[in-house]
Amino acid sequence: RARRSTLPRRQPQKYQPTKTERMSAVPENANEGCVGPESQMAGKASSCAGCPNQAKCASGKGAEPDPAAEKVKEAFEGVKHTILVLSGKGGVGKSTIASQIAWGLADAKKEVGVLDIDICGPSMPRMMGVENEEVHRSGSGWSPVMAEDNLSVMSVGFMLQNKTDAIIWRGPRKTGLIKQFLTDVDWGAIDYLVVDAPPGTSDEHISIAKLLKKVKI
Repeated sequence: RARRSTLPRRQPQKYQPTKTERMSAVPENANEGCVGPESQMAGKASSCAGCPNQAKCASGKGAEPDPAAEKVKEAFEGVKHTILVLSGKGGVGKSTIASQIAWGLADAKKEVGVLDIDICGPSMPRMMGVENEEVHRSGSGWSPVMAEDNLSVMSVGFMLQNKTDAIIWRGPRKTGLIKQFLTDVDWGAIDYLVVDAPPGTSDEHISIAKLLKKVKI
């Protein structure tokens, strides 16, 4: 007969978010060492002292999704598939991969859009061969630049007076522009939207992860 184990039975552990998941929800104006609004210690940890979000986090409201995520979902109603291209560091060919995916899908007769959210280093206009074009705003939002009849591009690079100008913005301003790109660009009905993100793990990544929470990626 098989012997019954005398070892104590392991109790199911309550799921705890990883450090990366906690960081993805940390407010931009949070104190250093923020535990994240979804933590059980939100608003109660020692690092929360003096934080402008302390009361909100302690009430549980800090874990609520960004209300702009619903607007993004509405703006993406005509987008069938979203492809997010990320990398942990720069110089690994992320933008090259994003552009080749877009060109490949366009060659396959798909309707494709490319969104460049690398605010401080927008390279997509040059890689798509439309760096001398400009975007225009209409009643339905920003109109992306057409690289081909079935391939459109949107980037902050189109908004620079001088294409070699450096963009030195703080986090909130970059987040605001990303939010506008996701909610105000009129993509129309397209099969694929390829999003070229900046390198690393910066504010842009945190913002787009929260804003695309209701969009299938």
